[in-house]
Amino acid sequence: MTDIPATYFDGRTSRPHAVTLRWHALDGVLEVAGEEVALRLARRDVTVESRLGRGPRFIRFADGGRCEVADNDTLDAVIATWAPQHGGNWLHRLETSWRLVAVAVVVLGAAMWAAIHHGLPWGAKKVAFMLPAEFTRVLGDQTLEALDRAMLAPTTLTHERQIKLRADFAAFLQAAGDTTPYQIEFRALKGQGANAFALPSGTIVISDELVLLAEDDREIVAVLAHECAHVRHRHVLRAVLQNSAVVVAFALVTGDASSTAAFGGAVPTWLLQSKFSREFEREADADAVEKLRAAGLDPAHLATMLGRLSSAHGDDKLALPEYARSHPPTQERINAIKGAR
Repeated sequence: MTDIPATYFDGRTSRPHAVTLRWHALDGVLEVAGEEVALRLARRDVTVESRLGRGPRFIRFADGGRCEVADNDTLDAVIATWAPQHGGNWLHRLETSWRLVAVAVVVLGAAMWAAIHHGLPWGAKKVAFMLPAEFTRVLGDQTLEALDRAMLAPTTLTHERQIKLRADFAAFLQAAGDTTPYQIEFRALKGQGANAFALPSGTIVISDELVLLAEDDREIVAVLAHECAHVRHRHVLRAVLQNSAVVVAFALVTGDASSTAAFGGAVPTWLLQSKFSREFEREADADAVEKLRAAGLDPAHLATMLGRLSSAHGDDKLALPEYARSHPPTQERINAIKGAR
């Protein structure tokens, strides 16, 4: 028989009672003895809570009473003899085992990696295609307004040149069988150089610098075909949703409009940084190749223009490892386009 000091609460009042717990291993009885307390409890009427660190724990009784015990080590030794099948200290064993803690850290890290690299992109894709057209239209309009105020300037292309390029693009869409409602906007980029990017609404902004860089209008059409793929696959929305997942989740839970506004405000900066994932860029390249061929145009025009853009931006001088690039290496993209069948 082993005695352990404890504090008893009857479950009806908050008054504590100093008691002694006497554990009778042979007959499986717990005796609770104090000046005003005298209980004998069968093993089936006693529940010992799990141990958490060095904190005191409760022993609960079927009648609603409970005892608080501070001496965890002695209690564990008693329970091992009094109730060998009792599993109340399993949580304590888990938290005090460095081996199990290390396993838990590895499992948690793997789960977080899987959520970020697989779960988040999957969820962003689902959400992006569920958003209504009105949302993408408003987001696209607001994004273009923000860009016009901060980063874009009016185009210097002649009206005739704009009409010609729009007509070429319309002819490509008709031949490719693409009925998506795109809109072309010409702008000069302040210090950004040759570039083109698609907004979530289907508006495609093409810079004067890119038009001047091209030596054949079919190269411009090829770039537009690439941007069309970003629109159809909702790459912009998916990427921004992935990068702003915490903000969006907070806005949905709290209804905080300012958080939603912050999400919209992230689009302009993200677009000019062109941080599409390598997967998105490869998907857009492959889609563009398919559409260009359907329209009777040689995909080599896209490869040629990628080479021009790479040289203009000095990408080939960047000594970044492949995994650190937001885009696949330009030469890899060119080879894939030329080798596509």
